[in-house]
Order: sequence, then C-alpha cells, then structure tokens
Amino acid sequence: MYGMPPEMGMTGFDTSMFQLTGYLFAGLVGLILGAIALGAFTLPAFFAILYVSDKIVGAAATATGWFPLKVVVIMFRGLRRAPLRTSLTYLAIFVLTLVLCLIYAVLYMIGNATSEKEANFKAIVTHKTTIPSQMPPGYYEDFKRVCMEEVPREYAKAHPGAPPLVIRDADIMSWSFVLGTTDKVNQRKENMVFLFALEPDKVMTMMDGLDDLTGEEKELLEKGCKAMTENPQAIVMSKSRLKALNLQVGQKLKLHGINYPGLYGEFEIIGELPEGKYEGVSFMNKAYLIKGLEGYQRDTVANPKGEVHPMLEKCINLIWVKLPNKEAFEILSGQVNDRAKFNKVPIKLETASSGIGSWLGAFKDIFWGIKYILVPAMIGIMSLVVANALSISVRERRTEMTVLKVLGFQPRHVLLLVLGEALLVGFLGGGMSAVLAYAMLGSFKFQIVFFGAFFVPLNALLYGPALGMAVSFAGSIMPALSAKDVKVAEVFARVA
Repeated sequence: MYGMPPEMGMTGFDTSMFQLTGYLFAGLVGLILGAIALGAFTLPAFFAILYVSDKIVGAAATATGWFPLKVVVIMFRGLRRAPLRTSLTYLAIFVLTLVLCLIYAVLYMIGNATSEKEANFKAIVTHKTTIPSQMPPGYYEDFKRVCMEEVPREYAKAHPGAPPLVIRDADIMSWSFVLGTTDKVNQRKENMVFLFALEPDKVMTMMDGLDDLTGEEKELLEKGCKAMTENPQAIVMSKSRLKALNLQVGQKLKLHGINYPGLYGEFEIIGELPEGKYEGVSFMNKAYLIKGLEGYQRDTVANPKGEVHPMLEKCINLIWVKLPNKEAFEILSGQVNDRAKFNKVPIKLETASSGIGSWLGAFKDIFWGIKYILVPAMIGIMSLVVANALSISVRERRTEMTVLKVLGFQPRHVLLLVLGEALLVGFLGGGMSAVLAYAMLGSFKFQIVFFGAFFVPLNALLYGPALGMAVSFAGSIMPALSAKDVKVAEVFARVA
C-alpha cells in the first residue's frame, strides 16, 4: 500500500504478533538474567551497607540504651549471620524491583501519552476510513485557515465579550511518512531510513518530547532545525540509525523512495536527535518532498510517460494542532466534519491521546497481560521466595527465639524482629535496584509506534523501596507469626 512501509499493507496470515511475543519473551528472560547478574554484582555493597548500619545503630544503642535500637541491632546481625539466605532474598527482591521498574517505565510513558492534558491540549486529523491515513496536501492549508479564522469566529459568537481565542500557525503542523533505502536493488532493514517530512521551524514547539529540551541538546536541535529550514535537503537523524547506517553528521546520503516509488533524493545529515527521542526516525523538510512529487511529472528518466505521481494527492498522513482548550476542540470538530469544507476525502478529528491509543490497539492485549498477569505473577513468585527463605531461618533460629523470650522479649518483639529483618532487606534491595534503574540504565529502547525509548520516571525511586518492603512483608508475615508463637517449654524439651 502506498503511503507507508510495505509490510504494513501486506495480506495473508500475519505472524508479526507471534514474532513480537517471542521477542518480548526472549527480552524478558534476558532482562531477568541481566538483573540477576547486576544484583550479584551489588551484593558486596549491600553487605557493606548492613555492616556500616550495624555499627552506627550499635553505637547509638550503647550510648542511649534505648531498647528499640537494640532490637534493630539484632536484626542487622541476624541478617549477617545467614549470608546465603540473605543474599537469595536480596537477589529476589532486587530482580523483581528492577524488572518492574522497567515495565513501569513503559506503562507510565504510554499512560502519560494517552491521557489528555489541558495545558498542552493537542488534536490530530487523519483520514476517516483509510489506514494508513492519506490526505491531499491542500487539506493542510484549508485546515489551517479553519483553525485560525473560523474557529476563533465561532468561539467569539459563543462567548461575546470574552478574550479572543487565538490559534497560531505555529500551533499546526503536518507529518508525511517517507520510507527510503540506500540500496534500490537490495532493500533490507539495515539500509532503510524512515523519515517524518515536516516543517522544521515547528519541531521544537510541536513535537512531544522535544518541546521540553534544555541545555546543549536544545541548542543543537535548534541549529539543526534552522539548517533544515534554510536547506531543504538537510536532515536530522537519530543516533541509533546513524550507527546502523555507519554514517556521521556532515556526510551525505542518497535515498530511493519505497512508499514514494520513483522518487530519488540526496540529503545532507546536519544533526542528530537527542538520545532516546524518536529512535530509528529521521526528520526532513516537507518542502523537499512536495518539490519531488511536483517535479516527478517532468522527470523523463524515472517517469518517461509524464504521469502525475500517485502519491501527489495523498501525501499528508497526519495533521497536528495545539488547541487552547477542549471547547475549541469541539468547535473545530464540527468544522472538520463539514463536507462542504473537506469534500475530497472524509477526515476525522480526535484528541491526540485518543489517536495514540488507537495506534496502540495492536499492543492492547500485551499491555493487559503485562499489567494483570505478568506483574502479579512475578510479585507472587518473589513473595514465595522470601517466605521460603524466612521460614527456613525461623526454623533454624527457634532456639534463639526461645532464649530471647526467656530474656524478657515479648511475642510482639519476636514478631517485629522477623518482620524487621525482611523489611530491611526489602528496603535495601528495592531501593538499590530502583536507583540503579534510574541512574545507570537511564532509558531503554523498545520501539512501539513513535516511542523509541522509555525513561524510568523519578517516582520509581519511591516505588522501588515501597515495592521491596511490600513483597517482603507479604512473604514474611506467616513466618513471623510462626516465630511469635514459639513455645519455650517445647523447644527446651527437645534440646534436653
């Protein structure tokens, strides 16, 4: 199908979801193995923290004589006396928290993208019945006129005397998807380039994830967008695609059109997209695409019959608009549905969150399975691991628990002692894995629609320790209750 990569329009039995499932499973296994290796690597740091904390709390207990501090000292020493079981418990919690932090990063970003934001309310225009969406280029100018003239006029009628509603040209942009290859004969994934043809001067204000850049990244991208405006053949490419093509900024690139057959372009790579932003994608000037389509009829080599290019009247895939409020969206929606204004092909207007949600429909069942099957199963398995380790510890320490009771410890103290040990491991294991996921891993690449990288959110630093402690509590509550009910007479009778 013209307009998008050929694999998106193929017929017959589609095995892509089976392949994706296999990739996800293999990725999850690899992630768990990597998390185990990373957890084992951090074990010395974990025991060092236990040792230092033991010394600090012990000194405070000696200086103050406060009973709760003495109980905490017993917790630390109990963990250090059984290093193997403590290590296994720590690894289980570390792996669980690390994997769930990365899963949470995916679900958090997708949830954020599919939720409406009043402060940055965006809408998207697509073809009403065709997938992939394809609209005439003239629709873009008509749509801009409706947004900038008719919507403010209708708003003023509905709100006489209110401040005028303003939609600027800078708040409207279009996307055209262009797939090209550096090798016309041997077309492989390795030599393909996927580009968004757009207006470079609107990239910094309209592209999600790029409008909040700061520092050097923002400065470099602004320079790249300015260069694309001045030179229509300039492109900005993602770092991962540059690496795959073995190219560098400053080099030139020749591309043959795949979804725009017969088109040929020479480009100059003048910049790269920030790390983790639109991975695998490149930006080009839409003016260069339109010029190529209009000049195709005069190209006697590629088009000896002098025909109009088949994509000339359906080269706009998406139109984005940033609106002041939801009422402006409702007014604009009525204008878009007016066939007198847009009579060549039917189009629809929907919120950006709704549109992104539609594109993610193919992944809906996978996300549901991750959220409601995989995550609870992992939490349950890790809770069982913690419960098993602590149950063994309690059975081996029954004599110790009995001695503590003889020395004046109440059953509640023994209960808190076992729970406290588990919660300490959970807090440290969950906290260390969350910090490593946030600081060391930064982001991980997993291509879904236009999402190229998923960042571990800052609040994972709170959820990580909380999750570790919750799992530890769930796994330790039964062993703790068992330890609380240890009978002094029964234990001493067996020893005797």
